[in-house]
Amino acid sequence: YIEEAWETKAPNLMPKHPYDRALARFWAAFVDDKLLPSVWGILKWQGEEQQKAVKESLANFSLLEEALRTSSCSGKAYFGGDEIGLVDIVLGGPLVHIKNLEKVINIVLVDPVKLPLLSAWMARFSETDELKRI
Repeated sequence: YIEEAWETKAPNLMPKHPYDRALARFWAAFVDDKLLPSVWGILKWQGEEQQKAVKESLANFSLLEEALRTSSCSGKAYFGGDEIGLVDIVLGGPLVHIKNLEKVINIVLVDPVKLPLLSAWMARFSETDELKRI
């Protein structure tokens, strides 16, 4: 509603096109409901359960890679296109925790070879001026 009332104000977290808005909502929910619980499961569990959480997390990161490759954000800097959008914020919020988890558990969840677009997104997002100020 806010972005519809003030369309000319930037930045907008949601795309203008209804289909792209629906996709943004879908991927934000995916990060909250699927990706993050699987990542936190890596810390929560041990042994077989932890390995299951790792596999689930890797599969979820692969789906995000595919979204960057095939959706309307394909070829753009962020999930939101040329500017940071809702999905970027939802995924970018826990980004530092994901990087730290990789170090603590000694595992690579976002492999630059297997997930080049997502890896590049992570690097770009981490280098934004807004994030550096936090």
